Amino acid sequence: MMRYFTLAFSCLAMLSMQGVAEAANPCNPCAMNPCNMKKAANPCAMNPCGIKANPCAMKHNPCNPCSMKKAANPCAMNPCSADANTPIRPHAFNSFQEAATLGKKMWNDDKGMGTAGVACLSCHADFDLLNLEKRQNFPHYVKMVGDVVTLDQMINYCLLNPMKGKQLEKNSKELTAMAAYYRAYRMQYLAKHRK
Repeated sequence: MMRYFTLAFSCLAMLSMQGVAEAANPCNPCAMNPCNMKKAANPCAMNPCGIKANPCAMKHNPCNPCSMKKAANPCAMNPCSADANTPIRPHAFNSFQEAATLGKKMWNDDKGMGTAGVACLSCHADFDLLNLEKRQNFPHYVKMVGDVVTLDQMINYCLLNPMKGKQLEKNSKELTAMAAYYRAYRMQYLAKHRK
């Protein structure tokens, strides 16, 4: 019973406070000005002795957003920490090395990558024709293409043109593997020619 009178006294004190913010604060419902609320919505206008449930004993106290369920608490929402992410493809690799190993197999394949009977290795054995000495990262201008391209675009250009094959899908496991092997191959070159 004492708790009810304490609540009633607190509510009356809130009503008499001067300078309470008129705008509603979504992160602190109790900072709202109860004088601006409709009578039915004002918890302090209710007679705590005449209601069955004590607002302070409620499981989800409207005056304490931290006690609300996570989804209902506007202060707990963080769009950057969403539980479910949209994948770009089914899981493909557990490590960079696993991707590079598949890429090396594809790099050396002169039958499955196209109909011209050549592999990436046919043109790029021992780091040939990659201009790795220029130490430039993709995207960059490639004379053969006549444009500025990304690594993925360069891989697909070679597949379509010299190799007479089909381009790889942009989020495919195979394109990731080829790009991973190119990086590993370039790192070998840089280690070999380090000054």
